[in-house]
Amino acid sequence: MTHFTLRLLLTCLLILSCAPAHAGLQIDISKGGLQPLPIAIPQFLDQPGGASGGRIADVVAADLERSGLFQILERKGFLQDPASLWQQGPNFKDWRIVGAEAVVSGSVTDTGTEVTADFFLYDVYKGTPVGKGQRFSAPKKDWHMVAHRIADEIYARLTGESGYFSSRIVFVAQRGDKKWLSIMDQDGLNRVDMTEGRSLVLTPRFSPNGDNLFFLSYVSGEPRIYKWELYTGKKSLVDDYPGLNSAPSWSPDGSRMALTLNKDGNPEIYVKDLASGHLTRLTHSTGIDTSPSWSPDGRRIVFNSDRGGTPQIYTMNADGSSQTRITFEGNYNAAPSWSPRGDLIAYVKGGGGAFGIAVINPQGNQGRNLTSSWMDESPAWAPNGRVIAFTREIQGKGSRLYTIDLTGYNERAVPMDPDINASDPSWSPLLK
Repeated sequence: MTHFTLRLLLTCLLILSCAPAHAGLQIDISKGGLQPLPIAIPQFLDQPGGASGGRIADVVAADLERSGLFQILERKGFLQDPASLWQQGPNFKDWRIVGAEAVVSGSVTDTGTEVTADFFLYDVYKGTPVGKGQRFSAPKKDWHMVAHRIADEIYARLTGESGYFSSRIVFVAQRGDKKWLSIMDQDGLNRVDMTEGRSLVLTPRFSPNGDNLFFLSYVSGEPRIYKWELYTGKKSLVDDYPGLNSAPSWSPDGSRMALTLNKDGNPEIYVKDLASGHLTRLTHSTGIDTSPSWSPDGRRIVFNSDRGGTPQIYTMNADGSSQTRITFEGNYNAAPSWSPRGDLIAYVKGGGGAFGIAVINPQGNQGRNLTSSWMDESPAWAPNGRVIAFTREIQGKGSRLYTIDLTGYNERAVPMDPDINASDPSWSPLLK
């Protein structure tokens, strides 16, 4: 069979294959502490003129390894080279010998302005493809996003759930007395500073479509909430009420904002219609009501309040009715964040000189601790609702961003510059 015929057959398979993903090779991610799946990710084959195959494969491997669900096998032990793997398909016996249960074959074409990657995923023991071949393209400067999308697809096929790698995290960066907004890929790479640190900024929050941010700024001398249109760079003042304006939270459809105001003499939760400007007060208590977070269907809001004497987590309907306390263990429970899946609420749980991240269901049952440290705070969900980013304050060493699986396993520090403190993360949806 000629090289041309082999390439033609592979191209036809890539475009036309409709073989469904099968149940034979599947990771049960509902269990914590499971044995990672051994997967081989050789360097992707560079087509003539290309030079991105190695680094794309490296990012795919790093994404999957950080999830804690995959064991990335060392390439030096592979028996089949990338060219043969791509042009002739896997020699499954060779991949069984090195201990792989799955193998990825890839090819990269670099036009100078655009990078295109094709890949296949195979079940080594069944000797069959897992799903069909797929192609991703992006401008050359965004080659890393091609890699993240491939990792998302592999993750989805082998777990049955959406990935989270082609997403970004915005956070508050700090060096000395200066604080500014910064954004990066979820793996800590490609960080871009968004503001200059001339005025205090806090609590950045991605819009549901990822195109906009809410953030709190003291640029006027008073805490005010601004909206930032990321693709145009336009910033606009969202509210300018007397006193405290804080804790902005987007409704799932992006049409409303929940926030905390003390314009009527006490910190209460309000909802503002972003089109009309109409403001509705939802809480009426003698305590501090703050940190609202919407359920993914937009029907309910979780918040924290010390109306009972200590900070605790409450839920209510989006119109303010049926306010119900759901945490009763411990004297400090705050900063709730509703999962994109709707099944859990993450929050900060304090007690005994330690503050950790915990989760509980919306009915107030099945609560469990995920982390424990001197100071863990500001939980933010990945777009697939399986991973939580949070801030860890380390005594005498500043603050860093960490991630943890919702099962309580696979705690990781997010790689970033060691001289920068980081806090208040917000996780974007998957990028298109």
